[in-house]
Amino acid sequence: MRVNIISNSDTAGGAARAAYRLHLALNKNNIESQMVVKHKSSDDYAVISPSKIKQACSKGIDLVSGKLQKIQKTKNPILHSANFFGSDVFKIIQKSDADIINIHWINGETLSIKQISKINKPVVMTLHDMWAFCGGEHYCSDDVNSRFRLGYSANNKIDLLSGIDLNRFIWNEKMKYWKAKNFTIVTPSRWLSQCAKESMLFKDCNIVTIPNALDMDVFKPIDKKIARELLNLPLEGKLVGFGALGGSKDLRKGFDLLEEALQKLSFKEDYRCVVFGQSTPKKVPNLGVPINYIGHLNDDITLALFYNAIDVMVVPSRQENLPQTATESQACGTPVVAFNTTGFPDAIEHKVTGYLASVFDSNDLASGIKWCIDNDSHNLHLNCRDRAVSLWSQNVISKKYTQLYYSIINSRDV
Repeated sequence: MRVNIISNSDTAGGAARAAYRLHLALNKNNIESQMVVKHKSSDDYAVISPSKIKQACSKGIDLVSGKLQKIQKTKNPILHSANFFGSDVFKIIQKSDADIINIHWINGETLSIKQISKINKPVVMTLHDMWAFCGGEHYCSDDVNSRFRLGYSANNKIDLLSGIDLNRFIWNEKMKYWKAKNFTIVTPSRWLSQCAKESMLFKDCNIVTIPNALDMDVFKPIDKKIARELLNLPLEGKLVGFGALGGSKDLRKGFDLLEEALQKLSFKEDYRCVVFGQSTPKKVPNLGVPINYIGHLNDDITLALFYNAIDVMVVPSRQENLPQTATESQACGTPVVAFNTTGFPDAIEHKVTGYLASVFDSNDLASGIKWCIDNDSHNLHLNCRDRAVSLWSQNVISKKYTQLYYSIINSRDV
């Protein structure tokens, strides 16, 4: 079987890394996977992209797309994507001899909405956020009146928007081009699967929940002291980890809730917060505890060092699919604290591999951090590692995708 994994990039961003990890997992398990991306960063021969000239030309298209998106005035800071034009990635797909096209994060004008509808092979669409069944938003409110459930009409335009309702236009484009398509939808979490099932766009599609794959030979427990020495972190004290990646400025990422939680733990003199994904800012926030900023970690080996160096990972987001910071941390044997909402119940087993705090309750988030540190034990670390291996290892995930791919091909042959 031959599979094409389609993504904007092979390494830039969490969704790209998830797609690339699936690509590696499939190849390790005797499925011929080729990754097609708009922007290639790795030297993997099985990752292909348009020529440098075509990539340079696409920058003009990206600029035009960005200008057009600004006609919608919004106070919503969440990323929005239009996918008006697409790119030459589409031509590569159409010429491919793949049996299955597995689309991942294809925003940034990787594929247009219309191009996706014209793909001449079976399409599996793996969702890493809510964009595919929303308008232009990558995340939106999840309630009974959400526009993705009711449809985007002139009467339910949200207060955050003014002027032209571009979200409605993009959603109507998806309805026009995708409604009759027989996509198979994969999401990494039960929460996102449920949202997709209840959406106007995908309610009639086959929707499957398959987590993201991790290489357990990279994300594995190592000696904490060695990890701290290599990252130049204090050898003593309790280290609380947080992955910024712009999250300190993104309300969805919940940095404000982490700030409140740590201030409640400020009496703990041996606590220290370690932040990756961001360099030391000009104005360091007052968390009540010392902070170490270790900048961007650009490879999985250094990420694994980070998770091994800390005592607990905190992912205080208000909305997440299946955050890889949570799964990666547990694969390294480090417990995770998060809120009991969206994709986190899939990621964390309460008081077994971490702590699920009451929703958006910073007091309980602080309690969860303290619980993980107070209950630091071989069993807790072993629980994290064992659960990660059983749920997210490359072998487990590649088998689930392989079974899905074959079921799609076999159904077409009947």
